[in-house]
Amino acid sequence: MIRMQPDQPVAAVILAAGASSRFGSPKPVARVGSRTMLGVVADVATAAGLTPVLVVAPSGLQAPETVTVVPNDAPELGMSRSLQLGLAAVPPDRDAAVVLLADQPSVDVVLLQRLLGSRGAAAVVATGADGRIGPPVLLERDAFDLADETSGDVGLRDWLRTHRGLVTAVEVAEPIPDVDEPSDLDHITEPCEGCGARFLPQVIDEAHPYIGASPACWAAFGELLAREFERPTYGRIHRHTVDVYAVQHPGTDERRQRQSVALHLVALCHWLEHGMETARLNAITGRLASSGRSWPWLEPPSVYPMTVLDVLEARDGDEHVELVRRWGESTWRAWAAHQPRVREWAREAAE
Repeated sequence: MIRMQPDQPVAAVILAAGASSRFGSPKPVARVGSRTMLGVVADVATAAGLTPVLVVAPSGLQAPETVTVVPNDAPELGMSRSLQLGLAAVPPDRDAAVVLLADQPSVDVVLLQRLLGSRGAAAVVATGADGRIGPPVLLERDAFDLADETSGDVGLRDWLRTHRGLVTAVEVAEPIPDVDEPSDLDHITEPCEGCGARFLPQVIDEAHPYIGASPACWAAFGELLAREFERPTYGRIHRHTVDVYAVQHPGTDERRQRQSVALHLVALCHWLEHGMETARLNAITGRLASSGRSWPWLEPPSVYPMTVLDVLEARDGDEHVELVRRWGESTWRAWAAHQPRVREWAREAAE
């Protein structure tokens, strides 16, 4: 039986110093939805209660502010070197660490909690699927010196394969997939039915009653709105942010959805083609919403050049305003087939 303190926090060690040769660019900072792959894994580790979250990364790699970076200035020595550095950096008051890979963004909180709950019988707790065991792997401090026996890019793989009897396996339905090439992202993400942006699958308790967005895309929009509510330099364009997002997510052919698309398209038309100010836009769309008019269904475009994910790339208020405008212009162009009708609605509403 392994001696442990169940109330003592467990550290996370995220390995993020791989060469990314097949991916073509540093994998940890590749976007998955609104976050980087590294950001997703770090957030999952934090949500599972792991602390501190240590990230072994080469110098210059952008890491989330919530993590502690452990520099690896010789990443060419392989995963084993990163593993050794990460475990050596675990604070002495932590008696265990969970080792995660930055290129496995589909790892989830439930799995990490199951690893933590399986402590006690062995010094190593690993993820099992299809007869294989691998990361994420929990190591008790007594097993940290296993890293010293590894070399190159193998990590703990060979040890786990040859010492299965010394490992507690937490079984899952399928192995946690690695992202080795850009196309691998398509296998672990799903498109939003409205704008087409790809996100990791997400479940939420409630969806918007008529905005046709995936749960993850709706959450990304919430992140964008939070910026606008919290920062005045972002919030000055809030009205147009809502118009563009609503137009990209028309939902189904029902009354509220038809009205939403029509009114937000009218607002886009007046903003982009006539420079109408927000106060007047609000008055016009408010009047149209209360008119009781029956609006037709407009078949939406099949693709959009920009989505909410592009706008989330803004680094300051000015860039945010510019990106929202470009987002609006590209979305308005995507609706070109319906522009004559919308322009007529806009003209009538302004009279």
